[in-house]
Amino acid sequence: MLDQDQTPAGDVLVDVTPAAPTPPPPPRSRRRLWLTLAALGVAGATTLAVVFADNIAAFGAYRYSPPKDFLGLPSVPAERLPKASPLLADAKVSGYQTADRTRTVLLAVRELPSIAPAAEIDHMTTLASTGQHVEGLRTVDPGDRGGVMKCGHDTTMMKTGKPQGLGFCAWVDGSMAAVYIEYYDDITPDNDTLADHARTFRHLAEVPS
Repeated sequence: MLDQDQTPAGDVLVDVTPAAPTPPPPPRSRRRLWLTLAALGVAGATTLAVVFADNIAAFGAYRYSPPKDFLGLPSVPAERLPKASPLLADAKVSGYQTADRTRTVLLAVRELPSIAPAAEIDHMTTLASTGQHVEGLRTVDPGDRGGVMKCGHDTTMMKTGKPQGLGFCAWVDGSMAAVYIEYYDDITPDNDTLADHARTFRHLAEVPS
């Protein structure tokens, strides 16, 4: 005979309560997502800062203020200056010329800061030489104002029915993009001379902002 507190084997109690559904995994934290994106953004900005450090440091560092004379040539009055090419319509034009007009220096300058001058110099030289035949175009030392500079020659100019060699340099830096043009009667300055003159002009005309 079973004790009062014993349960017969055939009457074993079984828990038939339905199992609770498995809770869904908690959603990923939006805060964690934003932190991850922010970290990636900081990493990307840091990488760009390292790659373009010199350009960022020079960004907008100078403004254009042309000297009153250059290489012994007086400045040309504004009313005598040619208009910039339509491709350089927003450029500031400066000029220097001897009284007999046998030697001329002409500048077209855009005060247009660039963070990547090397990526833009070819576009600038194309603007400077559209419709012209250019020879000897090459990259040269830009000097202490930095950026990237290229010099070459336009061989299509004619004067009094004769070919007249015209030299030019184009540069792009963190403050401006410009074209420097120089020619003499019956003389074609070589690239080294052009580059030296362009660097000298930049040192005089690009003044701290």
